[in-house]
Amino acid sequence: MTARTPSGSAGLVGAGLIVVAAVFFGTLGPITRFADAAGVGSLAIVAWRAGIGATAMILLLLVLRGAAGRRPLSIRDVPARDRWFIGVASVANLALNLAMFIAFVRIEIGLALLVFYVYPAFVAVASVLWFGDRLGAARWAALALSMLGLVLTLSGSGGLGELDALGIGLAFLSAGTQAFYVLAARHGFAGIPPVEAAAMTMGGAALGYVLIALVTSQLPDLGAPLASGDALLPVILAGLIGAAIPTLCFITGIRLLGAPRAAILATLEPVVGLALAAWLLNEQPELLQLAGGALILVAAVLLQVGGRTASEHEAVAG
Repeated sequence: MTARTPSGSAGLVGAGLIVVAAVFFGTLGPITRFADAAGVGSLAIVAWRAGIGATAMILLLLVLRGAAGRRPLSIRDVPARDRWFIGVASVANLALNLAMFIAFVRIEIGLALLVFYVYPAFVAVASVLWFGDRLGAARWAALALSMLGLVLTLSGSGGLGELDALGIGLAFLSAGTQAFYVLAARHGFAGIPPVEAAAMTMGGAALGYVLIALVTSQLPDLGAPLASGDALLPVILAGLIGAAIPTLCFITGIRLLGAPRAAILATLEPVVGLALAAWLLNEQPELLQLAGGALILVAAVLLQVGGRTASEHEAVAG
């Protein structure tokens, strides 16, 4: 079946929603830093973010389903294969966010985001190896551009010995788990409506963070946001502005606009993250970093042109 081309008005609305989502997701780096400064650790902020985001999605889902006279989708209604994939995707979502939020604290926000945005290249390669996608010359060139951009980005961040290997590694881990999540959303649990999928994965991740805190004796640390207004505000913002609202915008936008076009507009996220880090945290990227980041983003756009590779944000799957 040929995909429908969005109408003019629907396309404009969808594009606007994707831009809003990208801008809101781009706030997560500075929010993480403010939370860390207020004594909220990475495990606490990702647990609260996932919990708040999942709760907001569930409430919205109940309202929408109630207004339509339909009951919410039950996990028992989901095929066994999709249940397995949604469970694994929840673990991937957990790893993605925890790794990325720790990376935000350890290395420059812009650097973390630019490394993360090599994930479209990972998706493209995996789609060729396991799902039979074909890449034309332009998209193979995009892969090469992405890798060159990554080298320039890392080179512009200082000498090899000056780089935080753990922070860089965690950003790579986030890219890898994001790629898995995208492919799982496309090929693994595509039958689950996006809102339910987002609620399930964020809710599963929230439970996983609590379990990690329990096993590692960090359960009291999850209460850190309740210590003060300065500590609570960032986690509320992370849950609403950094999860629930952009998730809703992205899900709606991708349905109106289509995945490839949405993915292209989503590359605004690291641009916003870099700008906010420079403005709020005085993190000024080096020229070489900017050049490398530009190549990564150009590659991310080219990888979406004329191909079937999905490149959906955590929100679609968040």
